[in-house]
Amino acid sequence: MSQIALPLEQKPPAEQAGYLVTEANAAVHEQLQNWQAWPHHTLILTGPPESGKSTMAGVFATESGGLFLDDAADHDDTEIFHLWNRANMEQRPLLLVSGQPVAQWGITLPDLQSRLAASLHLAIGAPDEAMIDGLLQKYFSLRGLTISEDALRYLEKRMVRSYAMVRQLAQKMDALAIESKKPVNLAIAKAALAHFDAGDEKVET
Repeated sequence: MSQIALPLEQKPPAEQAGYLVTEANAAVHEQLQNWQAWPHHTLILTGPPESGKSTMAGVFATESGGLFLDDAADHDDTEIFHLWNRANMEQRPLLLVSGQPVAQWGITLPDLQSRLAASLHLAIGAPDEAMIDGLLQKYFSLRGLTISEDALRYLEKRMVRSYAMVRQLAQKMDALAIESKKPVNLAIAKAALAHFDAGDEKVET
């Protein structure tokens, strides 16, 4: 997957294979590159909605030839158990992705419980300032637009730290800019954030 050029001079620390890498997900990115060392060939990846779990898993599968199961909590014990056995039999890495920690999956099969407990567990953290900046820049870059640096600085200090909020703010700023026929500047950022702070629209998490 090709990298996306960001419009501002101050870029997040890295952008790898279509997803951004900052302190929020650096440990996960490192382990996805080091899959040969996973205990029992398995990594369980969790994180909040829209944090890039599925994108990271897709890149991992392409680069490693491994297996991955998205929304693993929604699959039954037998399916996960067979996939775990297949990965170990074929000596291939297995990535299990979920928005919930394993304790909330409702696993009842004892053999699967023990195998998952012995696997590597990692979670993507809340977006840091570099991630917020990068995601907003990426959103507008894909639309052939830019967001001003003072707008980024304003939002990163005040917005709710969630990936869903980044998307919602970007969409609101986009709409406000189109409506007012203005660039995505500080005034647009303030208006968009005020819209959510005032409770005019439900903030997804």
